[in-house]
Amino acid sequence: MQSKETGPSQASAHNAVQSDLDGQFGEESLHVAESERRGWWPIACIWIGNAFNVSTLMTGAVLGAGLVLSDAFLAAFIGFGIVVAYMCFVAMESVDVGLPTSAMSTASLGKAGGRYLISLIIGISLIGWFGVQAAVCGASFSIMAADLVGFEIPVWASSVFWGVLMLATAVVGFDGVKWVNYVAAPLLFIICAYGLVVSLSGSGTDSLFNYVPAEGIGLVSGISIAVGLFAVGGATVGDFTRYAQDRKGSVLSSIIGVLPPNVIVLMMGAMLAIAVPDSGGDITLILASLGFAAVGLVALVLSTWSVNVGNAYSAGLAFAVMAGTGQKGYRMCTAIAGAVGIVLAAVGIMDYFTMFLTVLSAMIPALAGTMIADYWLIRKARPENFKPLAGVSVPGFVSFIVGALIAMVTGGTFAGIAGLELLDIPFFLGPVNGLVISMVLYVIVYKACKLPAFPGKIVLFPNKKEA
Repeated sequence: MQSKETGPSQASAHNAVQSDLDGQFGEESLHVAESERRGWWPIACIWIGNAFNVSTLMTGAVLGAGLVLSDAFLAAFIGFGIVVAYMCFVAMESVDVGLPTSAMSTASLGKAGGRYLISLIIGISLIGWFGVQAAVCGASFSIMAADLVGFEIPVWASSVFWGVLMLATAVVGFDGVKWVNYVAAPLLFIICAYGLVVSLSGSGTDSLFNYVPAEGIGLVSGISIAVGLFAVGGATVGDFTRYAQDRKGSVLSSIIGVLPPNVIVLMMGAMLAIAVPDSGGDITLILASLGFAAVGLVALVLSTWSVNVGNAYSAGLAFAVMAGTGQKGYRMCTAIAGAVGIVLAAVGIMDYFTMFLTVLSAMIPALAGTMIADYWLIRKARPENFKPLAGVSVPGFVSFIVGALIAMVTGGTFAGIAGLELLDIPFFLGPVNGLVISMVLYVIVYKACKLPAFPGKIVLFPNKKEA
């Protein structure tokens, strides 16, 4: 309920916060003015448009190859439900303070902590995705070359070639790449849908519902994999929802824009993997077996190219922020980040794709937990209480590290890793465990450090007159 206590208006709070943050993340103002706010549907459309991509299809194929169809659906729905749950709280905070995630995190992690930790996590995760996408693109190109001209190109060589092309596009710039995705994404969707219909027309739907994987991954692992797919997007939702008009709009855009479309695409990938059981969940082998390998793999190559340009650019920008070079130094940072991603693709990052997603599903919810606890439990969800802490925040770092470790230990991250089996202690759901532990621990450590307290009730339903 809204407390009867009054304080500065949200506009005043925004101005105070902005003056404190200007110069910390660049010269350009980060705050979104009221005149720039918009309805929830345009924001939801951003998420809907991003739902159909190679990463989502790949993850769905992994779920389909390792779970029966009903469990694959549960893993997709519960996994994205977890992400959307913490996503909504971060989104509402972004509406209140009108700032992106990097700036919001300075309240729970400190100015230095938010700058370095957020940039590091986002940068590393994007390097990983760059390597994954380059590897998929390379494998697709090698299969396509063998099918068309009968010449087998080593996958690592194809991955390096396409990785360099993607990186050069990101560093030098190529406006045409966005138009590539406008063609590639719809084409890939049509091919997958058509391939699924053709595959099922011969075997029937019974093959979907009666499918039993030879080597199952378990429902809990499937949920963690689904969380890992969109974990970073859920935590950085504030970059988009700060443009929403109110909390309700930010929540609607997050739920409607993320949950239904992503579950649908994940299930498409899962059904394709079941329809082509010999693929082992490899999306390149799935497309190659559908009868029109050339067209499908061309669409896959183009789609990964356009997406990976964004991965390289964003990773470079994240490290540029961390290094303090800002926009001017992003090209060098992008080149270095992309080079690391190319190496990962060449040495076989795809062999560790599931582990990569599991690690993300452990780390990011724990990070979001510190932000949620700080704004909602400590600052009572009042924008006038939002104030970045100087330096590095002890409560933020302690709660994040412990929460992430708990999530890894209980979420199966160490399962199957030689020498680390003792650290695998399954319990409930790793991402949820990490999120809850980080929230509880943040409040405990914050109070133990005797940091500023904020009286009053938590503001769940803001009074429009005060907003």
